[in-house]
Amino acid sequence: MADLNTISNKSASLLYLREDRIKNSLNSFFEVAKILEKEILASLDDKKLGIADIRCLLIINIKPGITFNELLKKLDIRKQSLNRVLRVLIKENLIIQKINNDDARKKNLFMTDNANKALNEAIKPIINSLSKAYVKSGAGSVQGFNQVINSFIEEH
Repeated sequence: MADLNTISNKSASLLYLREDRIKNSLNSFFEVAKILEKEILASLDDKKLGIADIRCLLIINIKPGITFNELLKKLDIRKQSLNRVLRVLIKENLIIQKINNDDARKKNLFMTDNANKALNEAIKPIINSLSKAYVKSGAGSVQGFNQVINSFIEEH
């Protein structure tokens, strides 16, 4: 016969899989997205940049030398939309394109010093807020959160 304490502990550990808890998590993701957009837009008030520009810069910052096609895949947008964003970023002297050493048909994208400054200004309030939340939650929670996010992204 199964130990009732074991069954009870197993059931309690699976409570996070209940639909209402998952819906609450989904709602939290929407809230976070709203906060991120609001804070970024507030920091961009006097600049000619938008959310799409900052997202591009952030990805290029994380992966300097990313190619157009890699960026297109990461952003999951149409070529025309990405071209529009990149034209603005190039015109504003925020990114530069360099011909790929291995394949001259490819261009690698890099940020300029101006772009690093603009990106840091745009995301500084968010980095500060996230840092405070991370400290408050502890390393284990942050690691678990990142695991959940990365698993979700990998699924899609």
